This record gives sequence, C-alpha cells and structure tokens, in this order.
Amino acid sequence: MRTSRIFAVFLLFLFLILYLSHEYRHCEWEYENVSLVGVGNGKAITLRNNTLLILNISDGNILKKFRNIRVAFLIGNKLSMVEDGVVINFNLENFAITKLDVPEGVNLNELIFGVNLGNFSLYSTRHPVRERYNFDVITYYVCARNCTAYSLKAPPGSYPWVYIFPEGYLLTFETNDAFTKGSAIVLGRNGSLMGNLSTEYAISDFEYCNGTLFFSTGGTEPGGTLIAGGNIYAFSLNGSLKWHVSLRHYDSGFYDWAIAGLKIYGGRLYAVGYTGRIYVFDFGGKIERIINSPVYKRLKTPSLIKGIEIAKDDVFAFAYLDIKTSGVFRESTGICVYDFNDFNCWKTRGRVSKLLLWRGWVIAEEVNPDRVCVWQEGTGC
Repeated sequence: MRTSRIFAVFLLFLFLILYLSHEYRHCEWEYENVSLVGVGNGKAITLRNNTLLILNISDGNILKKFRNIRVAFLIGNKLSMVEDGVVINFNLENFAITKLDVPEGVNLNELIFGVNLGNFSLYSTRHPVRERYNFDVITYYVCARNCTAYSLKAPPGSYPWVYIFPEGYLLTFETNDAFTKGSAIVLGRNGSLMGNLSTEYAISDFEYCNGTLFFSTGGTEPGGTLIAGGNIYAFSLNGSLKWHVSLRHYDSGFYDWAIAGLKIYGGRLYAVGYTGRIYVFDFGGKIERIINSPVYKRLKTPSLIKGIEIAKDDVFAFAYLDIKTSGVFRESTGICVYDFNDFNCWKTRGRVSKLLLWRGWVIAEEVNPDRVCVWQEGTGC
C-alpha cells in the first residue's frame, strides 16, 4: 500500500512538472530589478538605479552603459537621456553621442526628453497643477530657429508620448485614466503644425496609412476594475474626422469593446480588445470579422481578464492578467502572440507591466518578480 502511494505521489509530481514545463517558458535571457525603457534596432534599453544599460536583444550582452541618468526616452532609434543639467542623444544605429542645449524657457527639472530630429529639435516637460481638480500639463517645445510650445492637459501621472509615421510626428500622452479625453498634435517632418485633434476617451494606440491617421481609445482605471473607450477614429492629416466607429455595436459584454491596440496588416485594420479578441475592419470602418483569443475561449467569461498590455510588430502580442474563479491558482498571467494565422500563448512568472516586440523577439517587463524577460517568438511552448 505504501509503495503504491509513493508511486501515485511520484506520478502526480511528474504530471505537475510536465504541466508547468508546458505552460511556462524559460527566458532566453533576463535582468532583474530593471525597468524597460524601449527597444529598437536590435537593442533593449533598461534602467536600473540611474544606470542605463543598452543590451543586445539576441543574447542580453551589455553594449553600452550610461550612469547618473535621471530619465530616458526613446523616439525611433534615438535615445534621449537627461543627466544633471545635460541632455544626451544616443543613436542606436551608429552609436553616435551628441549633447543638446536646453532652450531658454524650458525647465530642466521638468524635462522628460530632448531629441534632435534633424530638421528640428523636440523637447517635452511635465508639471503637476494642484487646483480644485488636479491635472498635469505636458508641454512640447518644437525648436528650429525659435521654439513653439504646445501644451496638453492630462490626468495626474500621465506621460508624453510620440508616434512616428512617414509624413511626420504625432504628439500625445499616455494615461491610466480611462475616462479622460484624448488629444494629439500632428507635426510635419520639418516640425510645422499640420493639425490637432481630440477623441472621446484616452488614445490607446495609433496607426497610419495613405494620408489617414487611425486611433483607438480605451484603458482601465488605476484599480483595473472599470474599462472605458472602445472607439476607432480615422482622421485626415489636418485633424478633420473621416469616420468613427464604436465596438459597442458589435459586442454587448462590458469588457469586450474597450481597445488595447491597433495594427495595419494586409490592407486591414486589426483592433485588439481587452479580452484579447481581435476585430478586423476595412479602411472605411466596416467590420469584417471577429477572432476569439485562446484566453477568451478558455475563461468563457470576458470580465475575468484584467490589465492587458499590447505590442505590435510583424506580429501581434498581448499580455493579460486573468482572475479565475476556481482552480489551484487564483491568479495567472500570460502572453499570447498572434501571427495573423494562429495564436501562441504561454504563462509568465509575474504580471507584465510593459510589452514590446522586435523582429520575432518578445520583450516584457514583469512585476513580482521585477525583471525584464526576453523570449524568442516561434520557439515551442
């Protein structure tokens, strides 16, 4: 009897090991106690205790190290670093280092980034305003011969964000406040103002094609309980609205219609909802099909999925946090990659707070444990 019990325990243990090895994937490489700044040109940029590390994505080797960095910001392949009184630009392609002067009127203590974009330099600051309703003022300075300032009013804790597209640059902000209005400024390649626009809820992602700016809106409140948004907008470069659709027309579930991100692929616009479902639209705003994610299929109840992060490259990837009503683990986290043919999903050790892609590599910043973990997409789960 004792022998059979030992054998049963052994089989159970073996089954558990096999289950975990299937569900979890080991990192190709990882760094602990670092935050993920961004990825570009085959490099991952991380920050640890004011030390910035530029790492080779394929093996994690340190290519460059900068100390005493207060804040770092990546725009394309140009990295902006703010030291005490100094703004440094680092080019990820050729490793060129340049120093920028801070223009008169720009508060260095409030500076988030300064970057030379060739035809002009772009700076951004942020400072809180404490009145009856607290908010942050995010100001962009577009500097050629002189500087022009554009200010955006954003919820506390918001952050400047810049999208690059072939015709120019889009200046907006990221926020955790799902119910704030979104706003953006459109600049041409020479820094000239092309237009400005606003959306009903905060902007969650951006895409561009043939003179049209596409936006999605959506997000969760700080507690992750309520989700708002679910709109897709198409604007002209001058900021005039072409069309607008809401996912509420296609899904009645409360959590189904908020949008985490957009991707243009094969002449179609793909929108990823907060359940991981993918909605496919043509460029005129007509929905063509809905693709259910493995997470949605497994949990059955969409309201169990929380805190999704989105990334896009030649593939889609989203990280999710789901809270199960039964099972051994009350809470689990994972990543799903969609290559426009099928899904590939695996579990992660901690909740993913940031997710990025670069040519088949999946780079995630995790919380508990605090680390940056890198997987090569396409290897088996």
